[in-house]
Amino acid sequence: MIRHATFADLALLPEVERSAAARFLRTPMAFAAAGDPLPVQTLAQAMADGLLWVAQDDDARPAGFALARPLDADLFLAEMSVALPMQGRGLGRALLQVVVEHARAAGIYRGVALTTDRELPWNGPFYRQAGFTEVPPAQQGPQLRAQLRHEAAAGFDPARRCAMRLPLPV
Repeated sequence: MIRHATFADLALLPEVERSAAARFLRTPMAFAAAGDPLPVQTLAQAMADGLLWVAQDDDARPAGFALARPLDADLFLAEMSVALPMQGRGLGRALLQVVVEHARAAGIYRGVALTTDRELPWNGPFYRQAGFTEVPPAQQGPQLRAQLRHEAAAGFDPARRCAMRLPLPV
């Protein structure tokens, strides 16, 4: 089940994010497994804005989450994490669908955008299967370009990193 995050979820989401990041071990993005999770203040603000969703397990505990924010004219998927033991069960697809549905229902976004690794199967190929396409640099808005620069400064390989977008019908 996917639902909006609650205050009680906020303390549990960093562990979900750490668990999900463990999947990057033994990949070109291994450094991401040691990164800090999102600050609780960032999670709380997204929750207050109605842009933080949780996938819950059978015990109603968070097993995954998606956090979005406006960026340029799109809704930007800033983070999507599913705890490692819960991966492969469709929770990521369900979270992604809720974000897309929210953007569509809001009626103010031209699409859903994100940044990701082009090659890792649960990154670029996953989003391509969901209908996302790469956004060429000439078509990236200023905030999206700034996001990619920020990620490169944080250690992400710019040759592997890309912006992707799913356009929404007008």
